[in-house]
Amino acid sequence: MNSETGLTTRISHYPPAAAEDALALTGGLTEIRTRQAGNRALALVLPALARLSLERRWLAWIAPPDIPAGPLLASAGVDLSRVLVVHPRACADGLRAVEQALRAGTCGAVLAWLTRADDETLHRLRSAAEDGHSWGVMFHAV
Repeated sequence: MNSETGLTTRISHYPPAAAEDALALTGGLTEIRTRQAGNRALALVLPALARLSLERRWLAWIAPPDIPAGPLLASAGVDLSRVLVVHPRACADGLRAVEQALRAGTCGAVLAWLTRADDETLHRLRSAAEDGHSWGVMFHAV
């Protein structure tokens, strides 16, 4: 259990990097498996998102369970003018949107709340993150 957020989580990052080093995270994919969705899980990545928003690249949110809380993001130092929210119609559309956003090179981070992806899909997303020098964050419920 994370003492700061009260969440039971398992975090995996490929390639391995320190979560507080936002620049080391670009070009990689982080999976956060948690029992609770929403803003509490975001607390795990807010410091890195704040740093990445200074790069003036988009922070794309794909299929978030809630509308991102502007006051929460702003108080963490995230530039709200760089937040882009996408609500796909189907899971396949969401995965396609995540891959395209990661590969485009216009997003510093792409956060996604989708069903668990298989190994082949995760490999494609990691490759897209490397190509676009973006940080992918996949939130999964356990």
